[in-house]
Amino acid sequence: MNSIKIPKNYQDIITKLTQIAIDNKFVIYIVGGFVRDIILNREPNDLDIMVEGENAGIEFSKLVANKLNIHPPITFEKFATSKLLIDDKEIEFIMPRKEYYDKNSRNPKTEIGTLEQDALRRDFTVNALFLRLNDNELLDLTKKGIEDIKNKIIRVTDESASDIIFEQDPLRILRAVRQSFQLNFTIEEKTYKSMKNKADRIKIVSGERIRDELNKMLLLTVPSQAFKMLDDIGMLKIILPELKATQHIEQPKPYHDNDVFEHTMNVLDKIKPDLLLRISALLHDIGKPETKSENNGKISFIGHETKSAQLAKQILTRLKYSVDFIKQVTFLIENHMYPKMYTKTWKDSSIRKFAYKIDSNLENIEELNIADSKEYSKELFDRVRKLQKENKLLPKDELFNGNELIKIFNKPAGKWISEAKKYIKDLQTEDPNISKDIVIEKLKFLLKDS
Repeated sequence: MNSIKIPKNYQDIITKLTQIAIDNKFVIYIVGGFVRDIILNREPNDLDIMVEGENAGIEFSKLVANKLNIHPPITFEKFATSKLLIDDKEIEFIMPRKEYYDKNSRNPKTEIGTLEQDALRRDFTVNALFLRLNDNELLDLTKKGIEDIKNKIIRVTDESASDIIFEQDPLRILRAVRQSFQLNFTIEEKTYKSMKNKADRIKIVSGERIRDELNKMLLLTVPSQAFKMLDDIGMLKIILPELKATQHIEQPKPYHDNDVFEHTMNVLDKIKPDLLLRISALLHDIGKPETKSENNGKISFIGHETKSAQLAKQILTRLKYSVDFIKQVTFLIENHMYPKMYTKTWKDSSIRKFAYKIDSNLENIEELNIADSKEYSKELFDRVRKLQKENKLLPKDELFNGNELIKIFNKPAGKWISEAKKYIKDLQTEDPNISKDIVIEKLKFLLKDS
């Protein structure tokens, strides 16, 4: 395999880089997953350019910025790397390097290395292929990368040091899990054994880096496969012990056919591939182990949605998700049982109360209900949309603002205004067409003792 076709959306950038390199006597390579992906005819991301010579990545990126008249590169002198934004694509420039690790950190010390040393410092053979752009020559310095792509195998670059590879950077274990299902590859036996051996090393990895890999796993076509593999290698109990605890927690029939963990995996696979929904699905029942009770052989999980939301907040905070994202997830989890309370006897006022509570989360609550329940509460959501279409769902504007209430009731500003507004909202939920006069009369009774 001596020639590779560059994808159209990168052809112009790579042509420019190649010409600048040849004109200025630099030898440059495309390296990493980009090469693997174009061999597999997958859409590549994260273009990394390796430049031969000490600090040559930084030097070449500065030259490129000057030649293309673009913003100078961001440089990381400690790692001898730099980044440039070319045609809205972020490109990283590096030199061939070898790495030295401290046992308490996955961040290595680096220095100039040979091409062979750079290939061996990488995680897997399929990610250690180099495409030299000066002559379009593909280099497979591990001598197994091309063969492993052909045979769909994930294998460490140096099988004699497989334990060390994961010891040094345990995040590679998460990447192996994710890439195996992303690429539909099989993890080679010795590599998999070393992943198991070094699973507990994940403790040295920051929450942010674990989060980023989990996010990618959650968006896989069948994400449950990745989480079951994490369990098999002994890592699930370390990074998500709350999820591990749901295993073997029996659930009542006929509502459920599986334990809480298997049910969660089914919901995770069924829900559409949206990160907010997938994380909500993953964590929606983690409160069940702590809320399980049995009475005369009848199993129940009273208040599990509230406990699940509390635990989800702890987990997502630990993994450094944003405050806003955590609020969205916990809201969906805390309210995922609401649609299951629906019966045909609900009046329109009850539908409005549901819609008022759920507000802009209606579509996401519906998606979670579809994935989570044997009996999807379709009629509830249909009734919400019917009232919405008839403009009978929720009032768009408040009947009175604070200044108007102060004037009507001749009272100074205070907490009573927010209480009055909430009461008005409740009245409008009961009857969206209620008149101002009736509201004023009802408010007189509410406020007479305050």
